[in-house]
Amino acid sequence: MRSWPDRDPVAELELTLEHAGRCLPVRDAAILFESALNKGLLTWHVAQRIVSGLPSSRRRQLARVSPLAESGTETAVRWWLESLHVPVTPQVVVPGVGRVDLKLGQNWIIECDSVQFHDNPRQYHLDRARDLQQQARRYTVTRLTWEQVFLDWERTSELLLTILRRREHRRPLAS
Repeated sequence: MRSWPDRDPVAELELTLEHAGRCLPVRDAAILFESALNKGLLTWHVAQRIVSGLPSSRRRQLARVSPLAESGTETAVRWWLESLHVPVTPQVVVPGVGRVDLKLGQNWIIECDSVQFHDNPRQYHLDRARDLQQQARRYTVTRLTWEQVFLDWERTSELLLTILRRREHRRPLAS
């Protein structure tokens, strides 16, 4: 961009996403795209139009954006797992439990928590009750905080890799 497009000091969402797609690390651009899609601020058609105008290497990567991610933390974790070719499905409904953030393989659930939605006593209780229900069904549950993903990712990813290498997420759920 050689000059500012209009008199408004705040760029419109489409222009912001176009520049994010060109300038930010791909994961960070994906977080912005997925957040806008999930919140209904951006349609799939418009997102694809913006992505189609990006350089080919970034276009290929950002073509994977999904409207399902409900947080930047969830996007960051899912994109990291996908970069390792780990089968991961966002927003899976577990019978008797409800929707979970990420499901890896057959039985590993990763919930990406933030203080904004998980700090009140009622939600804290509900989260623990859901964890117990999932564990009774032989799921492994891991809860990650925003801080673990964005401030302590080196250590967090190291621990997640240790768990992944055990390949327990591939074992079928017992009836």
